[in-house]
Amino acid sequence: MDDILNKYKLAMLGTGKIANFHYAAFKSCGFDITHCASKLDSKRAKVFCEEKSIKNYYSNPFDMLDDYNNWDMVLLAIDTYYNCEYLDKIIESDKLCLVEKPVSTDLNFLKKYSNLHLEKVRVAYNRRFYKTVEKAKTFIRDNSPVLCKMELPEAINLEHENKYDRVLINSVHGIDMLRYLFGDIKLKNNTNHLSPDGRISILEGDNNSKICLIMNWNSPSNFSLNIEGNNKRLELKPFEGCKIYEGMKIIEPTKDWPVRRYIPKELDSSSSFHDTILDMKPGFFEQAMEMKNILEGEKPLKSANLYDAYKTQKITQDILFRDK
Repeated sequence: MDDILNKYKLAMLGTGKIANFHYAAFKSCGFDITHCASKLDSKRAKVFCEEKSIKNYYSNPFDMLDDYNNWDMVLLAIDTYYNCEYLDKIIESDKLCLVEKPVSTDLNFLKKYSNLHLEKVRVAYNRRFYKTVEKAKTFIRDNSPVLCKMELPEAINLEHENKYDRVLINSVHGIDMLRYLFGDIKLKNNTNHLSPDGRISILEGDNNSKICLIMNWNSPSNFSLNIEGNNKRLELKPFEGCKIYEGMKIIEPTKDWPVRRYIPKELDSSSSFHDTILDMKPGFFEQAMEMKNILEGEKPLKSANLYDAYKTQKITQDILFRDK
C-alpha cells in the first residue's frame, strides 16, 4: 500500500504519437500518470485520458500547470513551435520537466535559458540512453583519439518553404549524440553539397578526435555512426544496433566467387531495445528512470539540459546556414 501511495505523479502536456511511448515508459518505471492536457479544448487529449484512465483532464493546459502542487513532474510533448508558450510557466513552478527535443529551433529563445543552470528542465534526447551509444562512449574513452563518421540521411522536401525543419527538429538527435560522445564539438570546415543535396562537415571533439558529418538528405541510406581507433571499428547502423570489428577475415577465391574477399571480423554486437519490453521505444525506459532518480535526489547522469539544447541547435544551424 505504501508503494502505491508513494508513486510519483506525472502530468502530461501533449497527447500525440510520441506521448504514447512516454506514457508506457513512465508507467513501467512506476509513475502514476494523473494529469493530462494538450492544446486548448483538445478532443484528442480527452480521448487519451479516457483510454488511459487518467483522472484529471484539463481543457485548458494552463489550468493544469497552475495545479502544480498536485503533481511531481510534467512531460512537455507537444509540437516544437508551441513549447515557448509553456516553458516559462513550468520553470516558475520549480517542478521537474522533461521536454521533447529540440525544445525550439529559435536560437534567441534557447539562448535566454542556456546559462541559467535550470537543471530541473531536462531535454528528451533519448538516444543518449541507448545501450549502443554507451558502447560508443566506452569505445571512444578506450581508443582516443578516434576518427568518426556520421551519416544523417534525413528525408526532406527541398522545394518546401521550411525545407530544413526536419533537420532542425530530427537530425539534431545525431548532433546531440556527437556532443554527448565527444564533448563540446567545434565546426572546423563546412561544405554545401548539391548532388545529393546536403552538407559535408568536419568537426573536432575532445582529445583531438576528428568527425566527418555527412548530411546526405534523401539518400537511400540509413542513419549511422562509425568510429575507428587502435585498429578497431565500432558501427551503429542504424543507431539502435552496435557491432565492433577488429581485423579482417580472408576468404580465398572459389569457383562461384573467383576473387579473394576480405570480411571484417566481428568482436561484439548489441542492441538498444529493452531486454524484456520489446515494444518499448529504445531509450525511453532508461530516460524515464533517470527522471525518477532525479525526483529521488540524484543528479542527472545522461539527460540533456537547456544549455545542451542551445548548443546542439546552434551548431546544427551553423552547419546549415554558415557560409562555406
